[in-house]
Amino acid sequence: MKNWTKQSRRTFGAAVVAAALALGNGVTGEAAANGFLAEVPVNDWSYGAVNDLIAAGVVPDYTLAIPEGRIMSRMEMAMIVDAAMQNQAAMTEAQQAELKKLNEAYYYDIKKARMLAKLDAMDMSETSGKGEASFTPEEREGLKKAAALADKLSISGYARLRNDHYLKDNGAGGTARSTRANMVHIAVNSTYKINEDWQAHADVGYRGTFSALNKDSKSISPDEDHAGVTIDPYVTGRFPKLGLDVKVGKWNEWNIYGWGMDIDCDFAGIQLVQGKKKFKTFFTTGKMDLWDYAMGGNREDEQVTSLRFFYPFDDKNDINFGLSSSSAMASRYQDPDQGRVLYYFVHGHHVFDKNWQVCAGLINSNAKRDSSNPDEGTKTKQPGRWLQVQYKGADLSKPGSYGITATYRYEPALSWPTVTDWCGLNEKFIRLGVNYVPAKNIMLDTFYTWGREIDTDKRSDLYRFQAQLFF
Repeated sequence: MKNWTKQSRRTFGAAVVAAALALGNGVTGEAAANGFLAEVPVNDWSYGAVNDLIAAGVVPDYTLAIPEGRIMSRMEMAMIVDAAMQNQAAMTEAQQAELKKLNEAYYYDIKKARMLAKLDAMDMSETSGKGEASFTPEEREGLKKAAALADKLSISGYARLRNDHYLKDNGAGGTARSTRANMVHIAVNSTYKINEDWQAHADVGYRGTFSALNKDSKSISPDEDHAGVTIDPYVTGRFPKLGLDVKVGKWNEWNIYGWGMDIDCDFAGIQLVQGKKKFKTFFTTGKMDLWDYAMGGNREDEQVTSLRFFYPFDDKNDINFGLSSSSAMASRYQDPDQGRVLYYFVHGHHVFDKNWQVCAGLINSNAKRDSSNPDEGTKTKQPGRWLQVQYKGADLSKPGSYGITATYRYEPALSWPTVTDWCGLNEKFIRLGVNYVPAKNIMLDTFYTWGREIDTDKRSDLYRFQAQLFF
């Protein structure tokens, strides 16, 4: 503290502004993986934990429970947890244990909230009783802008090193090894809070390849073995009275289910989510990269429309079901004269306990075979299905945590709208995967896939080694 008084007021003010910007942007090495303004998912465990503490009357200044369906930001949740932390002495051991879990989950969000509170309460007129002005008018204005920006702007992302290899039948009774992906991927995702209900997003990514360095492989939409930059701008918002959430623009659509579309793809369009309570309806329409052109078809992008319904029965069980449609694709051996192909699907999820959970799904379509394709008669027309069992789960905030997954997928070309989860076209596989957190926000993961072509039984094994840093 003595050294601080020897610094110029301008230098100290600039340092505070820089610190506020760094914390607000989430660019410190220890920052949480999610942004300060990111929403806490509606079914997250923390809503119930906080409501239990509020109901017990141990959270100062909070007497009403969070309403069901009310979606809060991490900042709001952090403020409630911080208030509860000031009243631990009045809690039972069980309540203190639950509060400890909440504090660990929102630790850095609480620090940001406290920093903003200190800035708001800072005495701008005097220092150490000497009656001197602590900051110049310019510095005061800078502090206000820094605090405002910290409240509005959130940045998160990751850096990834990936190495994938295939072992495939070489046509001569043996197998051949080939590199599928040998790359680095850096993603920086920013969110700017326009107002209480609307946010603007800009997700910027860079992919660099180690296996195509001698090729002219630059692309504005690179795959895993090409170099290039991706830019995804989109807007999210909500109409609270209607119970309607909106996403418009271009973004990466990722989920383990697929919803009859894709589990990891570039999408441009609009998504509407309706539902004030547990039951949700998702309507998605736009243009999606479904890998038809890369797999032997003639379409680079697909017009896709999907209607999905989601219902969580309780904390341990939920179900997704619905349908989607997209143009018939030559790479899937589908008749191009059919026009649109309709896919219908159902997926279930069950949590046994804190260690074990299982997901399962079915999908089928009304696709007609392409009689002009010489291979069409060999392609199975059966429902696709998948099953995944997970033990434990890696937690980025807990070094030493890990997860193990065992997955089975059966994906006939005519029944699946795209290649998903790195399962090749018209393939089935069994996969064993492991992920591990050696240090906070760092994850190592690997898997081996025993893949086979459904109708020819040709080998197509895939294995991956990957390291990821989240910020």
